[in-house]
Parts: sequence; structure tokens; C-alpha cells
Amino acid sequence: GIEGLSAERGLELFDTAMGLDDPALVPIQLDLPTLRRAADNLPELLHALAPPNRRRSAAGKADPGTLRRTLEALDAQGQHEVLQELVTGLAAGLLGYQDAGGIDPERDFLELGFDSLMAMELRSALSEAIGLRLPSMVVFDHKSAAALARFLLDELSAAGPLSGVPSDGDAQQTGQGAGRPSGAAADTLSQLFREALRNGPLQKAMTMLNAVAETRPAFTSASDIPALPVPVRLMEGPAGRTRLICLSTPMATSGVYQHAHIANHFKGIRGVAGIPLPGFVRGDSLPATNDAAAEVLAEAALEAAGGERFVLAGYSAGGILAHAAAMHLEERGMRPAGVVLMDSYLPDVSNALLDGLLETMLDMEQTFDGFDSARLSSMGRYSNMLGSFPLEGLRAPVLFLQCARPFPGADTDGPGDAWQAAPWNATQTVRAVGANHFTMLEEGASDCARAIEDWLGTLD
Repeated sequence: GIEGLSAERGLELFDTAMGLDDPALVPIQLDLPTLRRAADNLPELLHALAPPNRRRSAAGKADPGTLRRTLEALDAQGQHEVLQELVTGLAAGLLGYQDAGGIDPERDFLELGFDSLMAMELRSALSEAIGLRLPSMVVFDHKSAAALARFLLDELSAAGPLSGVPSDGDAQQTGQGAGRPSGAAADTLSQLFREALRNGPLQKAMTMLNAVAETRPAFTSASDIPALPVPVRLMEGPAGRTRLICLSTPMATSGVYQHAHIANHFKGIRGVAGIPLPGFVRGDSLPATNDAAAEVLAEAALEAAGGERFVLAGYSAGGILAHAAAMHLEERGMRPAGVVLMDSYLPDVSNALLDGLLETMLDMEQTFDGFDSARLSSMGRYSNMLGSFPLEGLRAPVLFLQCARPFPGADTDGPGDAWQAAPWNATQTVRAVGANHFTMLEEGASDCARAIEDWLGTLD
């Protein structure tokens, strides 16, 4: 929870301390989310900085009818304040705060420490509280509690007029939240996939998903799709510094915000962007070939880089995609500065890890309001492609982040560290992360960011 300071940052803090009258100042950079997770065992000195994290579920006793009646009695400003208090209260519970007083309603959810899972939990709780189904990325799309409250007010107004809120006669028909079937009710592929996993070998279940993928539109090059995947800025950074561009993992739970905790550690240091994989949204086309996937991801990376130097990064199987995109760029004479593989197993990964990944994924399905056929069939398509990407021949330097702890269910009785992801070849730089495969993007985020920054320092 206590991070190292660069010489530049240390001198900056020293200068600040020299201008203050307080005695015994300590220049220190803290990773507060990590400290909160260990708050019960912290020295007394740090307790006030990181109170015990009593994370509560965002779900509560929701009564949309009572909420609407409360809003109807208020003017527009009062309505916004009530909804903002709803958002900050639920967010505070997820972050482990005792009350909403610690939540700045204007502060970005990413800066508060939200990751993709917490965002989905908040979305689900808000959907229940207001009685409308909200878009899956509504939390990050609206950045802050204040902005999200304004969106909720618009949604409630669209679903039916509220006193104090101007109403459009057609709004009841067009509100984003109204009338959308839930993922579970509208889609049965998830149920069939669960049954296939229970009744037979894993490969049969994945074959079923890939068969569904075959029925979807596909592209063979970037020119076949109307637009490239849109990069999401996870962290702003100074110009001239090598950017970190993270590719999503090809799992049903994937998304650009899975790297949010790592991105938070680069605040003021370098820009970080996330690139979603094509196909995971209804109506999207899937890559027909490995070359098509590599080309589109490479083009999206160039767009995210904005002309700056960049490295590509990917967690787990996302590392294979980042590596493939980097090779495609090299073939075009546009070599990236490097590639970061975050505990990326080779495609012949053990069934124990795959079983663990799928079990963890299915446990999270309710939080994601069900996995629709787009997400599951995309996972099937990409999983089928992973073993066919070339893994040798990349000239750019590679950093391999290796988890030091075994994942739940790993065979730790086997020879050596057979459970552990290993670098793909001897040229890759290896750094350890104090987490297991399933927790490295959260509790291991500080280790990941520090190792990446140290390694980038050798490239800049």
C-alpha cells in the first residue's frame, strides 16, 4: 500500500513540505484501495488514512414507487439532489465508506477506485432503486455521481412525467431505461451454456458457443466494418510520454474498465487507454479470421495512441491479442515500443485454469444482468482463435508479469510451479506480482503498475 516515489515526485513533495509550518512531515505516496483491504492489520498511524474497508453490497430495500412519489413533490433541483444522494450512498457502500460524506459527487468514478465489477454492481442497484433497466456501462459513461444523477432524472422523466421536470410527449416511448427486456429473459444461450458445462467436457460447451458465432455477421478486414472499436481514455497523461494501451480480455465479463485499478496508478505520469474487442455488443460483427482480428485491434491501437509512442498490454488471453496486434503493426513497419503480457498463459492452458475462469465468470453473471448471446458467442469465437495466433517473431521488447500466488483450484502438488504462467521465450523480461491470476488486476494493481513503469523507464 505504500508506493515508491520517483526522484521528480520526491523533490516536488519536498518543496511543498518546505513551504508548510507543520512539523515532522513525511513525503509518501499511498495506494489507498490496497491499504483499505488490509486496514484491520495496519499500524495505528495509518488508520485515519485508510479506515477499515467494510464493503457493503450496493443492493438494498429498493422501492421505486416511493422514490417516484418523493421526486414528484420536488422541483428539478431537489430531484437531482435526491438522486445524487442515492448514487453517492450506494457508491459509498461499495467503496467501504461508512456514509456518503467521503464521496465527492463531481469526482470521476475511476478516480474513486471503481472497477468494472463495482460499476456493474452500482448499475444493478440503481436499476432496482428506480425501477428501470439501465445500460451496462451507465456508471462509467457518465463519469461522476452528479452526472449520473442527471442521467437518472432524464430516464425517470422519459418513463413518465415528474413534477418540476419538463416532459416531452413522446418521451415515454423513447426512454432508454423503459421497456428493455432483461438479459436473462431475452436470451437462453447462457442457460444452455451452463447445462453444457455441467453435462460434458469443456470443449463441447465452447464448440456450442462458436457454432452460434458462425451465425453472426463477420468481417475479414478493417474496411468491412463501419467504425473501429472506440478507445476509452482510462487516464490522462503528459504529452511525450509513452502511452499504455490495454486490450480487453475475450471473456463474457470483459471490458475496457477491467484495467481501471492499474490505470489509476499512472495519474499524472502517462496516458492509459482501453480498447474493447469487436463483437461483444449486439449488432457488432465478429472477426472471421485471426488476421482480421489483429488488423482491427492494431488500427484501434494506432488511433488510441494519437501519434505518441505506445506499448500494448493485455491480461490473460488478452495478452495473446495484444501480441498479435503488435506483430501485425511490425509487419507494416509500425513497431510499437513494447508489449506487456499480464499472466498470459499459452493457448494450451490447463483445464483447471479454464474451469476456474468460467466458474468465476458464471458467478458474476447476475451482476452483469445476464450474459447475452453476443457476449457468449464472442467469447466462443475468440477462444477458438487463440491457438492459431503466431507466438514467435515479435521484435519489440516484452514484459511478462507473472503472478506469484496460485489461483484457487491450481494443482500445487505437481512438479515445480506447473500452475504458474511462464514467459513464452527467454527474451521476455519477467516481473513478479503479489497476487493470483484472478486478483492481479485488483490487489495486484500496484505491483503491476510499478513493474510496468520501471520497465517503461528502460525504454523511454
